[in-house]
Amino acid sequence: MPWIRRHARKAEQPDDRLPDLEFLALVKASLEAFAPGVTEGAELKGNSLLSPHGWAVAVAPPQHGGGRHYDLVALPDVSVQPDVPCFTDCVVAMSPDPREAADAWVQTAGACLLELLDRRKRFADQAGPEHERGVPGWHSIISGAVAFGLDTTENRRMQGALLDANVLHRIADTFTADLESPFFNGVRVFYGGQPGAMEMEIRINGERHEAASAAMTALNLPEPTAFTAVRYYGLLLPLPAEGPVPSSPTTSLDTHHAHGAECCCGGELDPEHPGFELPLPHLVAELSEEERAKRVRVDTGAMMVADGVGNFLKVRLPIPLENGRTVVYLVWVYVKARVIEEIVARVHDDTLPGHRFEGLLCNAIGPWGEEVLRAPVVLEGQPIKKEGRVPYCEVVESAHPLLAKVLNDRWTAEFVLGKHDPDRA
Repeated sequence: MPWIRRHARKAEQPDDRLPDLEFLALVKASLEAFAPGVTEGAELKGNSLLSPHGWAVAVAPPQHGGGRHYDLVALPDVSVQPDVPCFTDCVVAMSPDPREAADAWVQTAGACLLELLDRRKRFADQAGPEHERGVPGWHSIISGAVAFGLDTTENRRMQGALLDANVLHRIADTFTADLESPFFNGVRVFYGGQPGAMEMEIRINGERHEAASAAMTALNLPEPTAFTAVRYYGLLLPLPAEGPVPSSPTTSLDTHHAHGAECCCGGELDPEHPGFELPLPHLVAELSEEERAKRVRVDTGAMMVADGVGNFLKVRLPIPLENGRTVVYLVWVYVKARVIEEIVARVHDDTLPGHRFEGLLCNAIGPWGEEVLRAPVVLEGQPIKKEGRVPYCEVVESAHPLLAKVLNDRWTAEFVLGKHDPDRA
């Protein structure tokens, strides 16, 4: 029996539904905002967003719902022919703006797609079969929860309630026998509606699972005081006989980052454009692995939200050298939650370039070390140089005397780069 059921395309679509490519353009923009660089070179063709690195996202024929409803298929590796492994999900815009549906998919099923390709816990959580949040017998990739509703406070409360309920772990015995795919099984968890009329739904590979949905209902999740909808997504991968972690697809993300001493890719510094990438904000790096896993709710590689710690954005910090080169540090800054929300909105509206906002530097930098930690900074959105790619914002000013000198003076390569200078004799 095929693990994913195929349906004939319906002849007509609702009048208010966006054409496939227009909606996929929104998905592409949201993916780029979520993981800068991930869509470079990707093309919109037919009903698909195709990456040159072998993965794709397609719009499937709508099977249920109204004009604001979209069915998406993620294909992590299109080179596997003739029956390409894929997983499905459906999203609905809770407002007339279809970008809301695109964002919902990217932050849940899309995050799982990115994590499946990347496997570094930058986009979604991973849990083995014995983990307290895992699914027995399976390797789990699980996104964060996304909430849409009338009240921001209720959105956050319901997000926390759904995550704290640990749904997939607690009801695993109701659905694991029905996981058919030898590659990966998509599981969508949904919880939403009006007070007194909340719906709990588990979808397995795109189809509602009645036993799992009933088991989720029996968990007695709290109800909101206003309309709220919360969702997250999981990919469940079968375990190979020889080890606890399934193999990765042969495709890759190829997101752009600086090479250097703190870079996990092991590459060498570019002689013309030397740079360093700092993997975590200082406050997050100080947490234990257990505490970090508990607190970090969102980590896209470019944005991070850690409960009780802060909201962080990865940015460029350029340091001019006397020989005309510029050393670029990819660092983290602390920003207020409303700033993160405004940045995402401006990415969608194409108004981020030139926009300035404030934050606090959250990394020790090069030879100046912790003297510049927590320095106030002014950041600016940068022009989009390549279609579909949103560059990192850049540190352009600082009221901190030392950091202002770092940004505006010219420094010797020996002082800034030391033994890491690729031009060093």
